Amino acid sequence: MKNPFPTQVCQDVVYVNDVRELKGVKGLSNKRLCIIKTDFKDINKIKKVCKSYPDLEIWLACKKISRDNIMAANMCGIKNIVQYPLKDEVLEEIFGDDIKKNFALKLSRNEKNKYKAIRGLKVMIVDDNPLNTELLQETLADLGLKLFVFQKPKEAAKIVEVEKMDLFLLDIMMPEMSGFELAEIIQKTKLNANVPIIFISALSDREHKVKSFDLGSCAYIEKPFDVKVVQSQIYSLLKSHNDIEKLSRSKDSYLAMVIHDMKGPVQAELGALKLMTSLYGDNMNDDQKEILTDVINSTKYLQNLVANILEKYKGDNGKVVITKSLNSFKKLVCDCCDEVKYIAFEKNLLINVSYKTHIDNIYFDYDEIKRVVHNILTNGIKYSFKNEKIKVVVTNASDNLIFSVTNRGVGLDINKVGNVFDKFTTYCEEQKSVNAGLGLYISKQIIDAHGGTINFESIQNETTTVTFTLPVNLQG
Repeated sequence: MKNPFPTQVCQDVVYVNDVRELKGVKGLSNKRLCIIKTDFKDINKIKKVCKSYPDLEIWLACKKISRDNIMAANMCGIKNIVQYPLKDEVLEEIFGDDIKKNFALKLSRNEKNKYKAIRGLKVMIVDDNPLNTELLQETLADLGLKLFVFQKPKEAAKIVEVEKMDLFLLDIMMPEMSGFELAEIIQKTKLNANVPIIFISALSDREHKVKSFDLGSCAYIEKPFDVKVVQSQIYSLLKSHNDIEKLSRSKDSYLAMVIHDMKGPVQAELGALKLMTSLYGDNMNDDQKEILTDVINSTKYLQNLVANILEKYKGDNGKVVITKSLNSFKKLVCDCCDEVKYIAFEKNLLINVSYKTHIDNIYFDYDEIKRVVHNILTNGIKYSFKNEKIKVVVTNASDNLIFSVTNRGVGLDINKVGNVFDKFTTYCEEQKSVNAGLGLYISKQIIDAHGGTINFESIQNETTTVTFTLPVNLQG
């Protein structure tokens, strides 16, 4: 093969088509880099060269880069294998600024304007080879991103717990932790669980590509890569993810605005009901007084609900602050059933409560758990067929109180219920309803904060059961 290097910058770099050609190279120990073309049948000869020149950086060039080849190279102390024939990006990695002018890699003014949409976003690069991280930094330099670069994945793993990123670029084969292991750690964090991941690796086999996508990777980029293509891939992915994040934040802002605007009307309604009680209470019969009292209690609950949502669900951190105290769970269930009985009456639904446990007084946040029970009951009523029963059952098992609500109604296809507890998840089209998709999401946050579990089971056009558990022996 013809020497691929520009003559003006190749004095300290050696390229050979066969390891045996190194015998004729003078001053090899003084060279910066040696690239050997190989089919890996001569790996033992290459290993001898590595031992003879321990301070010489050696790369291997081959047509097919496989996991076995990489492992064989690593056994010799060689970390970098490049694709043969050598591409422009490999030359840039070797020669840096001296060769970049020839490739015209700098972005045009129009391209820079294009990347305004992702300027300032955070990207983490993790690769144990400094040459690879430097190349990625050069590739992304003109995109206006904030880069976090690590050669040690364990150090990166600490940062992902405390710093929110917008994209991860991970190598796969790293000595102390693989890119796949790091990806699993990232996906278990609260801050970065849903942040996109791209694997950039010299591994080209199907097995690693499939595993990367099984882990939720958005792309798999093979080394050596085309700089322009990688820039476009990263721009497209970041822009799409950023647009989705902005939409989610807009929904949160809209929700907060709507709830805030509800405060006035709810306050006015409660005032009007109290005035009605004071003016006309003496002239009402017992049934009328009971109905008016129930409406006032429901309005007070709505007022408290609005205040608490504004206080506890601001932002997008998904955290719930609870205050536990000793309360009667049986009383809570009775209160909630009384508050929804008029909604049930409109569909001629009977709420049947079976309290099948001796456990009653336990530690929990009364207002928050009442919110969960109220939401589950109203959903059960809303999506029930008319003239049916809503079954409420309270039992206990393994130091847990178990609460469940079952209704017969439209339900959901079992294949679609996996994400019912996600924020803004709605099934309006299937259930022909209007809702924000926050009730079950908030319920799960509350139950999780109590150390319990919540589960949703449904058979379309038959029964739906929502169940949650609460530990009975935890005070804190």
